Amino acid sequence: MSTLYRDYRPQKFSEVLGQNHIKVTLQNEIIAGRPAGAYLFCGPRAVGKTTMARVLAKTVNCQKRKSEQAEPCNECSTCQSIVTGSNLEVVEIDAASNTGVDNVRDNIISFCRLAPTNAKYKVFIIDEVHMLSISAFNALLKIIEEPPNYVIFVLCTTEIQKVPATIISRCERFDFRRVSVSDIVKKLSYIARQEKIEIEGKILEAVARRSGGHLRDAESLLGQIFSLGDKKITSEQAELVMPHYSSQEAVNLLDYINRKDAAKAIALINSLTDSGINIKSFVSETIALLRKVMLSKLSPELENNLGLDWGEELEKHLAPVASALSIDQIIVITNRFLDVAADNRSSLIPQLPLEIAIGELCFGQISNQSISTPKTAVSVKSVAKQPLQKSPVNKPEASSSLVLSDDEVLIKWPEFLIKIKKYNHSLSFVLQNCVPRGISNGLLQLAFKYKFHQDRINDQAIKSIVDSVLCEVYGPGISYTSCLDEKLTIAYLESNKENEIKTPPVKADGVAASGLMSDLLKTFGGEVIN
Repeated sequence: MSTLYRDYRPQKFSEVLGQNHIKVTLQNEIIAGRPAGAYLFCGPRAVGKTTMARVLAKTVNCQKRKSEQAEPCNECSTCQSIVTGSNLEVVEIDAASNTGVDNVRDNIISFCRLAPTNAKYKVFIIDEVHMLSISAFNALLKIIEEPPNYVIFVLCTTEIQKVPATIISRCERFDFRRVSVSDIVKKLSYIARQEKIEIEGKILEAVARRSGGHLRDAESLLGQIFSLGDKKITSEQAELVMPHYSSQEAVNLLDYINRKDAAKAIALINSLTDSGINIKSFVSETIALLRKVMLSKLSPELENNLGLDWGEELEKHLAPVASALSIDQIIVITNRFLDVAADNRSSLIPQLPLEIAIGELCFGQISNQSISTPKTAVSVKSVAKQPLQKSPVNKPEASSSLVLSDDEVLIKWPEFLIKIKKYNHSLSFVLQNCVPRGISNGLLQLAFKYKFHQDRINDQAIKSIVDSVLCEVYGPGISYTSCLDEKLTIAYLESNKENEIKTPPVKADGVAASGLMSDLLKTFGGEVIN
């Protein structure tokens, strides 16, 4: 069977997976008749950089393309010659094999002086351009800065940091992204239909996830599965080429840990080990899944922007597990799995470190580890029990039945600082430089050391944001008033300056603090001691 990624290489912009932010810009420039003299395509391997360059070369030189169109016809002699690689006006150079300055002078600069004879543009596609020597880059610099109007350069690289800034500044830069799982599955499904091979959808999703967003890798792996020779491929057959994939098992493991079912979790790990799954790879897979869940809880937009799409089938199974896990649980589990991944000790039982981690996470042993603290540590109970400083100024009254103790104000203050960041990041910094001084009749007194901080918080637009978050954290009907105290000491700022906190905080019973309690300790500069 022929190579799939060559047979099904995209031949026009609409066939290129993803990269819409790049396709739209290039097509608009082509329609306007003003393509740039030099482009820089950078990004991960196997995501379509060279393919996009070839499509660009075809489109600008297509004989049948109308002025309002931005797709090559793929039928004219020029398009056909570019597809077969026989067009002399489109030159592809592998910079990894031609690193020297002589190659740049002989193959590029001298050739640029000749106007094209059977095309509108000469197009130079330089792959892995970062491999050029400094002398070669210097020789290329002048011609890229002022190319003839019939020359287009397309520089492709996977390591943009190695390309001189002088070259980058003279190019239109486009950053390619990894292809999403859903887009890869669509392409693989299309290939399967064209090859008249029936294959289960979950196999295609597994191939797409294993490729890590690299389309060429996915197509190569699919080609290996197709080489089994059957017209209908099942999961059992696919596993002969692609070892049993572990994404679904990673979801199951998180579900077992959340339900504190250590027996099923450990049985799952041993079943994977018996089937030949590499435990380190499985742990890495689980960490990647935890990262996705964490980012989705922090911000759905962040998840979408980072392309954390794992396929419809897996997303369906992941959703209930993700909703059952709190952000604190996710962070604790992720940290413990990172410890397992970093454990380089050889073992006669490879799965043992993971089994221990499962036991700790399910039975709480991870939370009961003794953590030594400095003798000068400050007890969190002493912080919480200290009476809040009362403000000497008169506080206006607000009609509210909300009753909160001073301790409750202190304990929830870190949560308030965290949530205010979602609305205004700089506002969180301002509020970190104040001290809450008691609450009465629904009004929380905030003391500031600096007047410009107080003025900022009293701005009408800011006040509505603060009031909204206060109600979200402390309850409905709460507002605030402010006062100025030039002698104010912000305890947590002073402790951070003096680097007093050396170890993770622990509670009095030896349990590691997490979530809001950890934020409280960080904010007020205290640590729990026995």
